[in-house]
Amino acid sequence: MSLVVALTKSKEAVIGGDRRSITFLGSWPELEEELYCGRISDDEALLAKAMEIGAILQVTDGRDKVWRRGDLLVGEVTEITPQLERRRRIYLAPGSQLQVDITGKEVRIRDRGAMGCIIYGNRFTQQIAVSIVVQADGRVDEALIRKIFQEAAERTASVSQEHVILKSERMLSNPQKALEKALEEDCQENGWKLCDPL
Repeated sequence: MSLVVALTKSKEAVIGGDRRSITFLGSWPELEEELYCGRISDDEALLAKAMEIGAILQVTDGRDKVWRRGDLLVGEVTEITPQLERRRRIYLAPGSQLQVDITGKEVRIRDRGAMGCIIYGNRFTQQIAVSIVVQADGRVDEALIRKIFQEAAERTASVSQEHVILKSERMLSNPQKALEKALEEDCQENGWKLCDPL
């Protein structure tokens, strides 16, 4: 889990995500804790710590965490272990958002609503993002989202240097219904079970 920042306003939706994927081969709780609380600031320090404790991991920067789905924007962070797969996903359109938690094959609606800024990530990346938003007095826009990703990439190895920002100004007659339909279609395509009624 690294960083996705989503923003929905009355006339636009913006979402950004980094591209880092870190796979721990085996259980290395000490390394994960140091990484996800901000004590490992760059790739060199991450590899040095892994060698020091004999941890095996794979680091790649090719994972898309945000994408377009027709007129909608979607973002997702994941946590995958040998025992369990967890996802947190957000669907966005101007003026509306729908958030879900996916555990194994079960989907539960976490939140739905209108306008706001939503941040997914580990503790440290969330702290960075919230701090920048507070400094901007809550005035979030595409430029501020870019700043969040740039600062996070400078301060933690859990975020890639590269990030993707997507934007939509496509106004829908019933955006919440469109988001719910996208979720239903994803459930059918992936064999997920929606545990909460829409």
